[in-house]
Amino acid sequence: MPNKKFVVVGTAGHIDHGKTTLIKALTGVDTDRWEEEKKRGMTIDLGFAHLELPSGILAGIVDVPGHEKFIKNMLAGAHGIDLVLFIIAADEGIMPQTKEHLTVCEVLNVKEGIVVLTKVDLVDSEWLELVKEDIREFLKGTFLENAPMVPVSAKTGYGLKELVGEIDKLAREIEPKKTEGILRLPVDRSFTVRGFGTVITGTLISGKVKVGDTVEVLPSSKKVKVRNIQVHGENVEEAFAGQRTALNLSDISKEEVERGDLIATPSLLRPTTLVDVELTLSRNADCLLQSGHKIHFHHLTKEVEGEVFLIDKEELLPGEKCFAQIRLKGEIVPSFEDRFVIRNYSPARVIGGGRILNPLPFKKFRRKFREEFLKDLSLLSKGDKRTILSLYVEKLPGKLSKNSLVQLLSVSLQEVDKLLESSNILNLDGFLYSTEYVKELKERILDVLKDYHKEYPIAEGINKESLRSKLNVGLELFSKVLNELKENGLIEENKGYLKLSGFVPNVKGTKFEEIVEEVKKLIDIGGFSPKSVDELLKDLKVQEEDFNLVLNYLVNHEGYEKVGEFIYSPKVMKEIREILRRHFEKKETLSVGEFKDYLRVSRKYAIPLLEYFDSTKELIRQGNERVKGNLRAE
Repeated sequence: MPNKKFVVVGTAGHIDHGKTTLIKALTGVDTDRWEEEKKRGMTIDLGFAHLELPSGILAGIVDVPGHEKFIKNMLAGAHGIDLVLFIIAADEGIMPQTKEHLTVCEVLNVKEGIVVLTKVDLVDSEWLELVKEDIREFLKGTFLENAPMVPVSAKTGYGLKELVGEIDKLAREIEPKKTEGILRLPVDRSFTVRGFGTVITGTLISGKVKVGDTVEVLPSSKKVKVRNIQVHGENVEEAFAGQRTALNLSDISKEEVERGDLIATPSLLRPTTLVDVELTLSRNADCLLQSGHKIHFHHLTKEVEGEVFLIDKEELLPGEKCFAQIRLKGEIVPSFEDRFVIRNYSPARVIGGGRILNPLPFKKFRRKFREEFLKDLSLLSKGDKRTILSLYVEKLPGKLSKNSLVQLLSVSLQEVDKLLESSNILNLDGFLYSTEYVKELKERILDVLKDYHKEYPIAEGINKESLRSKLNVGLELFSKVLNELKENGLIEENKGYLKLSGFVPNVKGTKFEEIVEEVKKLIDIGGFSPKSVDELLKDLKVQEEDFNLVLNYLVNHEGYEKVGEFIYSPKVMKEIREILRRHFEKKETLSVGEFKDYLRVSRKYAIPLLEYFDSTKELIRQGNERVKGNLRAE
């Protein structure tokens, strides 16, 4: 565990309201990194600093741009914020980006914040009170309604001590981020350091990472090693959730990893271009939404163009909420309950956001699926992990692995194990099934066998592999279910064929009765030189499947014997065995020629018969001759 508690503090507010100046006054760090920023006097990209609070808590501070043109950079830094310094200049009050940044904080579910009134050295006390009153009215109904309001002047130092005290007070109350979860580090910068190679930076939002770890860069799925780690400019062996982190990665160029990518635990997360969400349109939005509305979609540090498709509404008005599916033009790597922000496509203003309910939807939304989507999303929106686990396993039996639940439930592998242990879910061959599904599968197997016996009463049963293919289930589950059905005396298996217990093939009163009699007649006529199986089929002109069932029935239940390509009747086989028995009463050996003469048949029939008796151990071959074996008693 980390030695210190870490929190992430973000800034929000209109351009030129003093965010960067305030951070410099608090930390001594100028977060305007680029020359262009210094020339313009405004922040156009993310800046970072850190501040050790009186309690010893280390606050990583993210300075974000306020200008409308650079709002997408602001969104890249807004995720993972524990508390926000909501900055409003006392001399100007509420401005356009003040409203936009408030919307961002609300849809990203930022819960703690401090309203910071900057530049108070530029106004008198009467004006300051009017601005305070105006701000309180503006913030009614938001998470900042009862937030502390601290007047400051970065220029004179007024109020800075009080502000640090308020930050420290809130920081002590913030729950530390969990380090047990999987590693997720959204990349907000990628660059090259001479002598080290590629370095990425970001706020570690879950899990932890150590020097030497193998991590995965998503969505490219490239696996790389962590060569070095820095937290707030200091080399460390390990970084934890909640920390501003820089990773030096090996075997990857800076062009192969960029803002918007995700550094993650390998083989647990999948990219997607489709998400099912709970969407809120901001009360300050200057538009309404209908299906097909084009947007800019912001998730973690990634921006992707997309379209919104409403599920439970025809149109979404400002201040309203609904379920929706968002189809994206690029890949993101979301997890359950991740927050997102949407901007209008043109003009590109923040209009809302929400949370991701299904990070890997089963299918595209269509009106005909509306009721199914509403039912599923209503369950997902309640956030109960056990219920959601059951939902996914029921909808996708045998298609979900333990690993896939990490993303679908936003939990660690250890939490997945705990959920599975306390649920009625089977983990077979690495895939998951509900006990209800297993029960239904048993019923389906019994129904299939019942129907098969009804359609083919002459058959021994259905081929086991044919049944598995018909049911489309995994081998381990299929074997488990069959074993349980056999143990319970419900089914029997013989030579790879399955039947209901107690079932005996029969032909009386079935369509097969006439075919059986015809086949027996043709075989009996052949005597020692019967027609081959293929010749019989041609003469009978019946379905090959039915013919084969008849032959199997005759062999298994009426004493007929299959010898190579021929079928012999019990009467003929009895005669042949009697001929052999009489021969061995006189001689110890039997030649092929002698056997042919006895039966008056060609080698075409003699050789298969002799080889058949070899296989049944009734004859024993010695060179080119046979001696008596265990000839069957008739």
